[in-house]
Amino acid sequence: MTSTLTKVIVLGLALLAAGTAGLAQARNDDYQRLLDRFNALATDPQLANHAPVAMDRARQALADLKEAKRKQRDTWIYVVERRIDAAKAAAEAELLEDQRSQLQRENDRLQVAVARRDAELARADLERARLQAQIRAEEAETARREAEAARAEGEQAQEAAKAAQAEASQAKRMAAAQAKAAALAKKEAELEAAISGKPAAATAAKPGHAKPAAAAKARAKPKKTPARP
Repeated sequence: MTSTLTKVIVLGLALLAAGTAGLAQARNDDYQRLLDRFNALATDPQLANHAPVAMDRARQALADLKEAKRKQRDTWIYVVERRIDAAKAAAEAELLEDQRSQLQRENDRLQVAVARRDAELARADLERARLQAQIRAEEAETARREAEAARAEGEQAQEAAKAAQAEASQAKRMAAAQAKAAALAKKEAELEAAISGKPAAATAAKPGHAKPAAAAKARAKPKKTPARP
């Protein structure tokens, strides 16, 4: 009887020890699983430097889980899981915010670059328009000077034509006057020849001798003396 009781006690103690060891192993497995999750988050190159407060809370919860009593372990396992989830979510949110801020800065930089480029293009357009206006003004001035020179040349040509016309008219009048004088001289010579009975060919050939002939005729005529009473 005593031997049987002893065996039962020994078996019970063995089962208790086995159960206790199993529970301890289970507790260690839960802790290790959560610790691995936290370490994966804490060593993530993109998330490790984000949400430090949430990371510290998850780390502290792991430490509390390791020291928790058996009755509190389930509660602490839940708390650790939620805090690790919260730390991951907070770190991802901060990462997204950093990426958004970086994209915003890049966008601002690009906008500044575009604004500078637009300003440079506007200045280039303004300079090109100024040069074009200057060229048009110079062309207009050249055209005005050429037109002025052409007008002056036209006026000079008109004046020259008028002068030539006046000179031709004067020459024509002089020729007419000379022809008239020659005709009168010829007629006078013919009259003198008819009176004196001499031929008028010589004197008619030289109209300028008409007056001397008339003077000679006047000298040849005898003077009439008045009758004495």
